[in-house]
Amino acid sequence: MNRETNRPEPTIEVGQHFKVKFVDLTHTGQGVAKISGKNSKGVEYQNFPVFVPLATIGDQGMIELTQIKKDYAIGKFVKLFPDKKSKDHVPIRCKHYPDCGGCNIMHLSYQAQCDFKTQMVKRTLERIGKITDVEVKPIIGMENPWYYRNKVQVPFGERRFKTFGGFYRLNTHEIIPLEECHIQSTEMTEIIKFIKNLFNEFKIKGYDEKKHRGEIRHVLIRESSKTKEIMVVLVCLSDIKDKLNGLIGKLIRRHPRISSIYLNINKDRTNEVLGEETLLLFGKEAIEDELLRIQFNISPKSFFQVNPVQTEVLYSKVLDFGKFTKNDNVIDAYCGIGTISLVVAPHVKHVYGVEVVEDAIKDAKGNASHNQITNVTFVCNEAEKQIGLWHQEGIKADAIIVDPPRKGCDIKLLETIVEMKISKLIYVSCDPATLARDLKYLINHGFAIEEVQPVDMFPQTFHVECVVLMSRVID
Repeated sequence: MNRETNRPEPTIEVGQHFKVKFVDLTHTGQGVAKISGKNSKGVEYQNFPVFVPLATIGDQGMIELTQIKKDYAIGKFVKLFPDKKSKDHVPIRCKHYPDCGGCNIMHLSYQAQCDFKTQMVKRTLERIGKITDVEVKPIIGMENPWYYRNKVQVPFGERRFKTFGGFYRLNTHEIIPLEECHIQSTEMTEIIKFIKNLFNEFKIKGYDEKKHRGEIRHVLIRESSKTKEIMVVLVCLSDIKDKLNGLIGKLIRRHPRISSIYLNINKDRTNEVLGEETLLLFGKEAIEDELLRIQFNISPKSFFQVNPVQTEVLYSKVLDFGKFTKNDNVIDAYCGIGTISLVVAPHVKHVYGVEVVEDAIKDAKGNASHNQITNVTFVCNEAEKQIGLWHQEGIKADAIIVDPPRKGCDIKLLETIVEMKISKLIYVSCDPATLARDLKYLINHGFAIEEVQPVDMFPQTFHVECVVLMSRVID
């Protein structure tokens, strides 16, 4: 019975309303409340968890159940009680939030975001890695956690015979027309809006994903934090360069910081943004950016961290953890275009970078030459194979740095690290779950965690970067 109203608790089924207080957050930043009652079959639930977007710890309100799963329910706010709102629940800046899938914790104060991410890393290491005896340092946040992204990829479609671009609605491929964005630069937003107008003026049709027809699929924009140069990549279903001549002229007159415009042709039915063929239509082949006084040329397909301010924090932490000397040989696995390798190189004897993407290795070699850094070697190969080859050549690594994609390290690479008895490992991760999995393996094979440092690379989202220092303790 509900003591306040002297009525039975509502049945736990879709559409029912509950008055709740939020007591926790999920790993994706949704509020967690607990409800009790019976379902329509009479099965009783006690402290049954409900996940609700736009809530934070301490909020109270009325929710409606929208889905019932085996171990939890999903709900939505009917009403957030204004006098029962948490101090960490802040006004939302963006009109597209939370429909746009780009941000998911913008309703939390920035301090609450940082606290949440620190705890999320700690819990993930405990839950997946069974790592309970290691301190997770408080996350290193940003002084200004807005307008930080230097890259944006905007899908384009067509509605009522008009071409438009925006961001995907959360968990769908439905495009929300872009009017504002508070995590990418304001000029990138204005370029996207102006390009949309130009597409309509020049009768360039948006892409229909279901029918696989149209012309413009995506617009990718990169912006240099150092030189302020901007690169625009028009991703099209076919070669339409003849239709783009007048458009390009108008675009660079309106936005003179654009120094490079490419046409990329992607003919495949795929979620991959960029296709194989890329044609330079205007300006420079690359834009230049800088990290910790090292210059990098960024081409359309280059992997370059999207938050330049926090990338310097991240790489400085790698240097701090490494405590490198001029006698050290260091391996950089998943080296990409050589960002970490070239930042580390001035502090060591030699860096050996390996990456499976051929274009990335080409860029890495170019970046080394551009910076006149000679104590680096870049090889295109699978990391675990190349490390074995270097070992056969008599190259003994004093430390290895791994910065894998979200899926984490290949198990063969982890086995190779263990087999080679590399004494120091620095793991840079963009996914705490795969990080925890890989750390568990390494701990079980002779390594120990020295430090765990989260870095907030992605404010307003639940994503988090970590740097972990490990040392070999068992031969």
